[in-house]
Amino acid sequence: MTSLAINKSTVVGSNSIHPSPTFLHFSNVLLIVFFSFSISANADVVSERRAGFKTNAASMRAIASAIGGGDYQTVINQAKTISNWAQKIPGYFPEGSGVGDTKARAEIWTNFKDFTALAKANETAANRLVTTAKSGNPGAMMAGLKNLGGSCKACHRSYKD
Repeated sequence: MTSLAINKSTVVGSNSIHPSPTFLHFSNVLLIVFFSFSISANADVVSERRAGFKTNAASMRAIASAIGGGDYQTVINQAKTISNWAQKIPGYFPEGSGVGDTKARAEIWTNFKDFTALAKANETAANRLVTTAKSGNPGAMMAGLKNLGGSCKACHRSYKD
């Protein structure tokens, strides 16, 4: 009877790559750094957009007060602040930033084109208020403020918890 001896080097898969412990450690550190940076970057964009929306709300209150007080330059300045923020809104919602301390709904990213259109409508309403404030007509400014508030609510209805 013949004996079949199997040489370990001929077994399929026996020459597989076994990474060194140093390589594995380096890989783990790299992944941790990458994900930490990703989480940190996400927290930063969420924090920045929350600050932008708080500034926006303060601008809305300042406009209402300024119209009542006849301070139309403040109406213009604050409406411009809102318009500038509205231009930037889509950029503060990068893919994957719907986690953490945010009230953003997932629908923002599944309907990003609509979300962007609503931000544009907010910008347009703010710019119309700037034009209206230059006319000095408080009634028209209040109507413009109501329109601007409606553009905010249109987005909140669909995209904010």
